[in-house]
Amino acid sequence: MPHTFSYKRLALACATGLLVAACSQGSSIESPGVTNPGTPPGGGGGGGGGGGGSGAAPCPTGFTCRATAVGGNTVAVVSGAVLTNLTLRNETGVVYEIDGRLDIGSDVGATGTAGGTAARLTIEPGVTIFGTSGQDYIVVNRGSQIEANGNAANPIIFTSQNDIERRADNDPTNDDGGSNIGEWGGMVILGQAPINRCRDAATPGTAQCENIVEGVTNPDALYGGADAADNSGILRYVQVRFAGFAINTQGNELNGITLAGVGSGTTFEYVQVHNGSDDGIEWFGGTVNGRYLVVTGADDDSLDTDNGFQGRNQFVVVRQRTDGGDNIVEASSVGPGVTPLSNATFSNFTFVGDRTNAFRLNTGTVGRYVNGVVNFGDPCFRWEASAGDGQAGYSQANDPRFQSVLFDCTALNTGNSDAAAASGAVNADPNNLVGANSLAATFFPGPVESGITAVNPSTIDLFFQPANYAGAFSPTETETNNWAAGWTVGLFPPATCPTGTTDSGFDINGTTVCRITGVITDDIRLTRGNFYEIVNRVDIGIDVGADGTAQGGDAGSLTIESGVTLFGDSGADYIVVNRGSQIFSNGTRTNPVIMTSEADVTNAPGDRTDAISEWGGLVILGRAPINRCRDAATPGTVACENIVEGVTNPDALYGGATANDNSGSLTFTRVQFAGFAINTQGNELNGITFAGVGSGTNVANIQVHNNSDDGVEFFGGGVNVRYLVLTGNDDDSIDTDNGYNGRIQFAIVTQRANGGDNINEASSVSPGVLPSNPMVANFTLVGNRTNAWRLNTGTVGRYMNGVVDFGKQCFRWESSAGDGVAGYNIQADPRFNSVLFDCDGGVATGNSDAAAASGAISADPNNVIGASTLTGTFINGANETAVTAIDPNSVDPWFMTTTYAGAVQNNQDRWWADWSCGLEASSPC
Repeated sequence: MPHTFSYKRLALACATGLLVAACSQGSSIESPGVTNPGTPPGGGGGGGGGGGGSGAAPCPTGFTCRATAVGGNTVAVVSGAVLTNLTLRNETGVVYEIDGRLDIGSDVGATGTAGGTAARLTIEPGVTIFGTSGQDYIVVNRGSQIEANGNAANPIIFTSQNDIERRADNDPTNDDGGSNIGEWGGMVILGQAPINRCRDAATPGTAQCENIVEGVTNPDALYGGADAADNSGILRYVQVRFAGFAINTQGNELNGITLAGVGSGTTFEYVQVHNGSDDGIEWFGGTVNGRYLVVTGADDDSLDTDNGFQGRNQFVVVRQRTDGGDNIVEASSVGPGVTPLSNATFSNFTFVGDRTNAFRLNTGTVGRYVNGVVNFGDPCFRWEASAGDGQAGYSQANDPRFQSVLFDCTALNTGNSDAAAASGAVNADPNNLVGANSLAATFFPGPVESGITAVNPSTIDLFFQPANYAGAFSPTETETNNWAAGWTVGLFPPATCPTGTTDSGFDINGTTVCRITGVITDDIRLTRGNFYEIVNRVDIGIDVGADGTAQGGDAGSLTIESGVTLFGDSGADYIVVNRGSQIFSNGTRTNPVIMTSEADVTNAPGDRTDAISEWGGLVILGRAPINRCRDAATPGTVACENIVEGVTNPDALYGGATANDNSGSLTFTRVQFAGFAINTQGNELNGITFAGVGSGTNVANIQVHNNSDDGVEFFGGGVNVRYLVLTGNDDDSIDTDNGYNGRIQFAIVTQRANGGDNINEASSVSPGVLPSNPMVANFTLVGNRTNAWRLNTGTVGRYMNGVVDFGKQCFRWESSAGDGVAGYNIQADPRFNSVLFDCDGGVATGNSDAAAASGAISADPNNVIGASTLTGTFINGANETAVTAIDPNSVDPWFMTTTYAGAVQNNQDRWWADWSCGLEASSPC
């Protein structure tokens, strides 16, 4: 099997001593989201320890250095109280050790008059600072500042000695440290901003209200004041790894980062806490705002808001690890009505985990959570009745609020939750959604997330950036191109072949190729980051029969994440989704699912204009009614089933009596260069075959390009389709047979110059037998091959709001079409409403029922025979705009209301753009 150059093959050649010149060049490829997979940077612009090697780098001026190296780096020691400004410089081969409690400044008090000393710790980009135990931690006292201002290429890393040594071993399995936690203390930043829990009798939110921060003793450390705009410095592009420590008793612990009374003058963005043994980030009061925050693997709560915290955070990702963690959010306060309220606002967040609760909302906390995605393997809420205003049930003004949030949890509430309050909060906003997520690569939006109507967070507070999507990442971001890639650790692990597939041992342009083959009776998920090779016939499930009771039947499901590409190498490679099984092809506008050929993905040389039949195609089989039975049976009943064309050894069956049968979902999916003749003419694989597929199946935004047989063929069933693009198909573009009764709206069809037959071929069994009766609205048909419609025996159908620009005759209308009586019967023959017919060869072919064709056109005064003025091939011009449209919603409520003919109203109507190919020069197939 031909493949392009493979890095795996290069690695093998290097190992055996071949290709020495190529091997000596090395590789610059790193796993996205895993910063510096070797030792954390000790200098030299973020390199793994720089040139120090065995600790040969000189000791920085002004520092005392250890006698022994750590991970090959020279170790400069920082300890005690820093009472003057100090800079940790990025020097090649040097790392900095925190020895014991490191105080930056000494407390100046809530108003700066307590007699302490202010100092600033400046840390240059690319510096690594470490501790050896939980006794080693940093305290930035009130009035002092930390300026850790890294950048994406050179983040500042606070970590443990163990981590540096693990990474010096160059073991890629240690990139994220596994489940190691609590290997040093952490970072505590103390400010003068308002809090609501006072250690002495004082009015909350005033300068007199201060408190002792948890996790710091001997001496205690204070926080709080009345300066909401207090500035404790900058944390930007910072990682805190493997921190957290219990000082003495449960609940008095060091978090990864503690922000206590920290004010809004502080910059807190591009910050990650990884594998902390207590909370990831905990806010004790204050007003600090954050952007681009990542918490991974925290052993307690990931995000903990307490004591009157009123900050705003946008673009937040949390992922719990499988063997540790508690709540993702724990929100607490003093009591209902104590100001400043604990009232954090989070916008654009993605929470992934399965430990305890997604939200634990405690006494007196309010909060607002907008544009979020929650994928959680336990209940969403533990909602205390005392949360918010302290009254059981939900009060929108005074309780936590949720807007435009997807909740995918095992249940909404724990057993000890205020269920009425939680349900009330979810139901209060119509844009909240409780249901299954479709996230790709763990964090990135699929069609479900893309379908959420988002809040513009900038209308809530001007701190927030406009973001018209739910989740931490936008629909245009991928795992290699997003705000978290390159400077975080362990967030996006290297792609591996998922369960149910096998690693082929090949890659294409550096991307691993996983193989899928055989019979799939489990639920498998094709994750983003790999190519997937379809090897021979792939069956999803084993046929369960028309009524679900077939002996040996076994349902399975195939889920394909957005942005995934599958390919086959020949017509023998195709997918069959059997009755009772499902496919979920979860593409999005900017990351469609693509099913294509190996020649396509490997960029085989040659002109692709007429490339067809390079792999098999997709066949979906359902249990909805059909009218052509392989045995003696009544059409439309459970006993009426048939063998689908194009599939043999063994044959595959479709049909039943479940009109709303659900075979899954296809959204933003392209099938290209497919189609194959199995043995005889007419027994061929189409691009997509829908056979007995029911109306419970969701199909929207699909394209079939350059198929060697039909683009889409419907054998009975009643599946509905919105936003259909068919380009360059070699036989019929849309083929409806065997009692198909579905609806199609918004369809663009273009034929290629060197291939194609009819644009529409409509057939059935015979007049009056559960007729094929499709309804199609808002279509634009462009071509010059054979006929725009071939209407065969027994088919009816209704076609509304169409534009036909065709180089030959519009119709080949069989006399047996519809009611099977020559001439036109408006009740029982195909109908046309508000259609512009521009056919160079006239209305009908010579062997057509011309009276029926002409009668169908003249039956509606809003049909027009005349010249089209389409621009850009398929976009309405003046003559199309002049057509008086019918409201298809008045014919059937499934249709969306439209006021125009054609698939594309004008130049601003770009529903087809971004995800389809071949319709404009900038997006070739």
